Amino acid sequence: MIKRYMMTALAAAVLLSGGGGKAEESSSISSSSAAVSTALPERAADTDAASAKVSYLGPEGTYTQEACGVFFDDKGSYVPYETVGDAVEALVKGESSFAVIPQENTIGGAVIDYVDILIANADVSVVGEVELPINQNLLVLRGAEASDIKTVYSHKQGIAQGKEWLAANLPEAEVVEVSSTAEGARLVSESGDISCAAIASAACAKVYGLDVYAAAIQNNDSNKTRFYVLSRQEPATAGADRTAFIAEGSADDLPELMAAIDELGVSLVTIHDRPKKTELGEYSYVIECGGCTYGQYLELEKSTELELRFLGCFDVK
Repeated sequence: MIKRYMMTALAAAVLLSGGGGKAEESSSISSSSAAVSTALPERAADTDAASAKVSYLGPEGTYTQEACGVFFDDKGSYVPYETVGDAVEALVKGESSFAVIPQENTIGGAVIDYVDILIANADVSVVGEVELPINQNLLVLRGAEASDIKTVYSHKQGIAQGKEWLAANLPEAEVVEVSSTAEGARLVSESGDISCAAIASAACAKVYGLDVYAAAIQNNDSNKTRFYVLSRQEPATAGADRTAFIAEGSADDLPELMAAIDELGVSLVTIHDRPKKTELGEYSYVIECGGCTYGQYLELEKSTELELRFLGCFDVK
């Protein structure tokens, strides 16, 4: 079996909490496969937080902006973009040195539109991840009451996370999807219409001069969103919290890969499938593992007919 190893990285790993700590080399790995390719760096280049220019899904006040602050310790400059596609394109074009984008939520699941964007951009790698607790709130103009609210704006994830509260408290309200939770807050603020409300963060209330009418309306108090930190750096190979890759090909070949992961004693953190849009039954599987070394990844690459694409080893913050 001839395997084609692609040296470019794709930042499409979907990262779930739990499973795997710092990676340790398995004794089952042969010395030849455990050797790290000299074409890839052992570690990602150091992040100079103070000078980092970071593109993110805007506008100001999004949870993504908050994730930027967590990863870069509130240093550097954060530039909002209208869509995730625009934020990633800015990175690819060199307009930013990093991009931070949301990938998965406890309640809403994987944000498949963003996964697709990452799959389509093979020139970026994953250099870090942020897990951010999410509290959704109903934001209104000052003086507005529940009886006034006819329209609620939010991102589709915010809508999913507040669905039960809306059904119980605003069953007649029209729910309108917008590009981000912060965009919903901005629209309400600029409308001046007390019949409009938004599901967004408490930080958005401060940014856009709104009141928090109802706090923590999310369906799950353990609600979290995972964010990826993307870069144009080559993917790092040193042991870290996570190792991510994409496996592309026929669904028939997936069980063989899963068996190989199990045999290596690697923890499968998550797996998501996206259609390749070529033939029925052909998929891109975004796979995240814990406790997996780069050497073990190479073993997996040899064990399957699926074409693997390495995304990097990185830590969760």
